[in-house]
Amino acid sequence: MKPMITLFEQSTEFTLQSARRIAETNARAWDRMLRQQADLAAHCLDVGTRGLELMSKAKGYQDLLSGQGELLRESGERGLDALRQSYTLASEIGTVYGELAYEGIKLAREHAAELVKETH
Repeated sequence: MKPMITLFEQSTEFTLQSARRIAETNARAWDRMLRQQADLAAHCLDVGTRGLELMSKAKGYQDLLSGQGELLRESGERGLDALRQSYTLASEIGTVYGELAYEGIKLAREHAAELVKETH
């Protein structure tokens, strides 16, 4: 009976450590996502302001279309950069979760082998 209690305590400790690690990972992820969203929102406001300024200062349609094309290109690049950052973040989170799952499966396998030894 004593080995079972020890295994239960180890499993509980592992679960608590995993929950802490998941909470820390999620908190860092939310922080990075919120900063990214704030950066994108600021960029959109900047592009909007520059677009209005461009309309008031353009000397003709050619200047206006050229300026709008430049703003569009800049926004597209910023969007692709945000997509890359999101992909990197998702990959990092997936790695942490995968490690936790692997560690949990390994611990469960070890505990099952110990219990089998104890019963035989």
